[in-house]
Order: sequence, then structure tokens, then C-alpha cells
Amino acid sequence: MKRSSWNLLVHVMWLIAGLVLGATAALLWVKELHPDWVQATGTWVGGVATVLTLLWAVRVFRTDQAHREIERQRRHEESLKSAQELERQKIDEASRVWIEARGGAGHGTRENMKMTSLNLYFHNTTDRAVSVEVVEFDEPLQSSARVKTPVHLPPNDTVRLRPKVTAVPILQEELSDKPLKSYSARIIYTIDGEKWVRKVGEEPQRCE
Repeated sequence: MKRSSWNLLVHVMWLIAGLVLGATAALLWVKELHPDWVQATGTWVGGVATVLTLLWAVRVFRTDQAHREIERQRRHEESLKSAQELERQKIDEASRVWIEARGGAGHGTRENMKMTSLNLYFHNTTDRAVSVEVVEFDEPLQSSARVKTPVHLPPNDTVRLRPKVTAVPILQEELSDKPLKSYSARIIYTIDGEKWVRKVGEEPQRCE
């Protein structure tokens, strides 16, 4: 029981005691000190005091219950906010790892240009080492040799790979390390023990 509730209960008990004693004295004075009246008065006063005490105890109990529920709800909300903030921080950190795809070499005429390689830039601007475990391309873009994984990204660093790909149609203005718009790629990477998936130009998502 809280100290404030206990002090209030003590004051009320003294008030009840005062009222009961006053009523008893008045009743005995009016009825004189007849033994039967003394016994009946004592029984009545005791019963009233017991009922009042129980009622007050129930009230105090309910008040304390309400206080405990408010405190529990407050702790729950604080825990929820803390978890949300932690998740936001993780998403922000995961967003600082991304892949950039640029056109590489090609051959053919302007109207029938084919790309045979591309440039992949893996950016890691976090203070942690990151491991890229999977590199995938949108169809029909395919690497002619599997991209060697995992790709280890040191903190605050960029790693460049130049995989050869099966010849695919491409616009000439996308070759020679220009931003690749015709095709896309995605990576699955691990940061601080958690896996994320991210596609070129999109936000990271937790890897399920």
C-alpha cells in the first residue's frame, strides 16, 4: 500500500473511531448505563466500525489497483516506444548499405547494342562491416559467371565488381559506367547479425 493511501486510511480510522465513540457516549447518556444497552450499543458500534473499515479497505485496494494499472500501462508504452526507436535506428543503418548498377562494356550498332558486362558498386557508409551474401539480377540480365559471394564491405567503404553478363540489349547511353536503367539488381546482406534485402533504387526490407 502506498504511503499516501496508508496515511489517509489512518486519518479515516481515527475519524470513524471518534464518531463511534461520540455516538456511543451520547447513546449511553440518553439511555443511561443500563447493562443491556451497554452490550447492545457495543455490538452495534463494533458492527458499524467493521463495515466502514471494510468499505474503506476496498476503496483503498481499488485505488491502488488503478495506480498499478496506470503504472503498468506507462511502462508498456515506454517499452513499445523504445522498441520502435530501436527498429527505426536499425532501418536507418540498413539504409546506409546499397548497390548501384552501371553499364559496362558492349558491342554492336547503336540500334542493336548489346551489353556484355556491367559495373556493380556496393556502398557501405555504416561503421560496421557488412557481408553481401546474394547478388541477383532482373531477367533477362544474367551473369555469365556466378558473382563470387560473400562480398565483404569494410566500414565506410565502397567495393566495385565488374561481372561479365550474357549479352543483352542495351541503350548506348547506359554503357561505359553510366547509370543502368534498363535492368536492375538486388542484394541480400547481413549487418549486425540481421539480414536485409535491397533492390537498386528501393528501401531495404527485412529478409524473411
